[in-house]
Amino acid sequence: MTILLLIRHASNDYLKDNRLAGLTPGIHINAQGQREADALARRLAPIAIHAIYSSPLERAVDTANALAQCQKLDVQIHPDLNEVDVGEWAGKAIKELAETDAWKEMSAQPARFQFPGGESYARVHARMIRAIDAIVAAHPDQVVAIVSHADPIKIVLAHYLGMDPNQFERIAISPASVSALIFDERGAVLFRLNDNGALPSFKAEKPKGDQRKEERTMPEANILYDLNPVSHITASAIGEPGKRTFFIQGRQGSIVITLGSEKEQVGALSRGIDEILERLGAKTPMPRVTEEEMELAEPVDPLFRIGQLGLGYDPASKLLVLVAYELPAEENPVTINVVRFWATAEQMQKLARHAAIIIAAGRPLCVLCGRPINPEGHFCPKRNGHGEKATLT
Repeated sequence: MTILLLIRHASNDYLKDNRLAGLTPGIHINAQGQREADALARRLAPIAIHAIYSSPLERAVDTANALAQCQKLDVQIHPDLNEVDVGEWAGKAIKELAETDAWKEMSAQPARFQFPGGESYARVHARMIRAIDAIVAAHPDQVVAIVSHADPIKIVLAHYLGMDPNQFERIAISPASVSALIFDERGAVLFRLNDNGALPSFKAEKPKGDQRKEERTMPEANILYDLNPVSHITASAIGEPGKRTFFIQGRQGSIVITLGSEKEQVGALSRGIDEILERLGAKTPMPRVTEEEMELAEPVDPLFRIGQLGLGYDPASKLLVLVAYELPAEENPVTINVVRFWATAEQMQKLARHAAIIIAAGRPLCVLCGRPINPEGHFCPKRNGHGEKATLT
């Protein structure tokens, strides 16, 4: 199993000014980009990366160098990971180009488009997949970081997800973000998309001296239930504000699977569903949901407590998948229990709406210190005396 971390370079002045850089030389990351690159290196520090490949352009190499210094690795330049050659459009403002017929043609059928005096997206697709396949073959059972550019990364993700080549622009890739692909004998699986948060360590070891990191693998997924599709999915809480216990529950016929969750996970799930539906163009006007419709089925007996949640989309079935990983009881487990819920866009949007309502129904926040206020009040350090009890009244 090979894990590829597809990283977009950090911010630069062309990106700030909303201009196309293309292959323009001499564009380095700016002050904001340096902060992003440093944060990226810190986020990936727990991961034992075996090799770092980069596009030849300065903004990509700058980003890769920040990661390489932390990982104590050399950056390997790979020309096939380069940005799209936009030819005569290099340096031009996107706002200006968006009014042209050529831009509209590109937006409608990018897979067939060739930039004036530049490269076609078909050529970008061919060289990027050639590079990815070669890197995967050269690094069996290793974690590899690849620093490239937005459109080339989108094209790679669309390819391995089996998407229509003309739809790759529907994928969002932010500066210094990480998208993770896992390659095994069955093909590629998207593990993270446009991630700007902490990533799992992937169970790899740190290098010793100048040696590359030794092989370690992720825990094997033990799929306990795969409800495809669910007949109902919900998230809710039981208990008084401040003492609530949160759950995510899916049902398929007579099978009801309940999982224990954290409030923050339910909130992140709500936001994540909204974001993925918006990217897919599947978000509809806010659905009406009732408490009765979204009630938890009894008995509420959680199968396990959730450690991590993931969201994905299957273009073939047009279903979204919610992947719940059990919170492991020990460090570095060999296997990890997993439950998957497959649902329609409408079911997921109702889940997101109800989850948002559940989160909002909790304890209000103190306007002074920002801490939750219990029904009996709370001690607010911002009030005079540092011990006066602030109440809801």
